[in-house]
Amino acid sequence: MIQTIRKAWGIPELRKKMVFTLLILLIFRIGNAITVPYVNVAMLETYLDQMGGTILGLYNVMSGGAFAQATVFALSIQPYINSSIIIQLLTVAIPALERLAKDGGEEGRKKIQSITRYTTVAIAILQAFGYYIMMKNYNLLTANGEGIWPALVIIVSFIAGSSFVMWMGEQVTEFGVGNGISIILFAGILSRVP
Repeated sequence: MIQTIRKAWGIPELRKKMVFTLLILLIFRIGNAITVPYVNVAMLETYLDQMGGTILGLYNVMSGGAFAQATVFALSIQPYINSSIIIQLLTVAIPALERLAKDGGEEGRKKIQSITRYTTVAIAILQAFGYYIMMKNYNLLTANGEGIWPALVIIVSFIAGSSFVMWMGEQVTEFGVGNGISIILFAGILSRVP
């Protein structure tokens, strides 16, 4: 395996793709360290540690621990994965989407990808709002975290972070090595390994 990587590194085009992919992963890890303001991270981590065996614990593992620390990338790639599944199911159920997928060619594929992006943002809005409400209801915000401005900052930060992770995954798919969404998901899970 090391020999294969060494040979791939010797090819200039592959080297650029590998460096680009590593750079995106570095940005992803940095984003997982930047916490959103107005959140009491210590209390949130304690709460989510108690919820380890629930869906919130699984969500935390898949985000690489960013969910428990309320980082900018706390929602990670989950809204994109959910929207991809939903759009694939709707493609089978809605004849217009099915025609677009089958007969649309490259243009149809781009339209479905665009629909998936918009659906990702919609799901991110719902998840960010739900995450904020959970933190508010369990008193996991700081003393100055009450009000419309802190709510807006928290929710918009999560939405922007999720959208940026989706964009980074697409960039890796296009300009890097492998499927970017899968690589980012794998990097998130792998970061939880001690």
